[in-house]
Amino acid sequence: MDYGVQILSLREHPEWADECREFLLEHFNEFTSLHPAEVLASAEPFPQGYLMLKDNRVIGWTGLLEKEAVTGRVYGWEGTLAKEEVVSEDLSPWITPLLVHPDERGNLYGKMLLEHARKEAGRLGFKLVYLTTGEIGYYEKYGFREVGLTTFTWGRPTKVYGHDTIIKEVQNEL
Repeated sequence: MDYGVQILSLREHPEWADECREFLLEHFNEFTSLHPAEVLASAEPFPQGYLMLKDNRVIGWTGLLEKEAVTGRVYGWEGTLAKEEVVSEDLSPWITPLLVHPDERGNLYGKMLLEHARKEAGRLGFKLVYLTTGEIGYYEKYGFREVGLTTFTWGRPTKVYGHDTIIKEVQNEL
């Protein structure tokens, strides 16, 4: 099904950096609006940034980070590490942030961005990917499952979700 959208890597298309920053600043926050510049400044695998275009305008964004901005401990951990409580740095990569323009929501664009991030994490050699959110019910629709609880650095509690990456499709493309 053609949704009339493209998902591009910001590293491969740096000409979209200003539009991505403006999009994140308008619809998310100042902290997150710095993400495109951080993507372009790094020669390391992380951070990564992926923009969604429709009609030659940015309507969505997600990325992959090595570490998430949480206080550290993930409580109630249910994962592959042999620890009851893990430090967030033990988990990588993190999908962050996921944003679809308010006028474009309800078109499965968030699902498409999540799948793209999972596929890219698989391409980078990871078997699992994580995210933090206060949204209840959204990520579960797409196969994410709660693996623990933590707190953002500014004190807000948040759930930690995990999901396998899309390695099979990546292997089929090679």
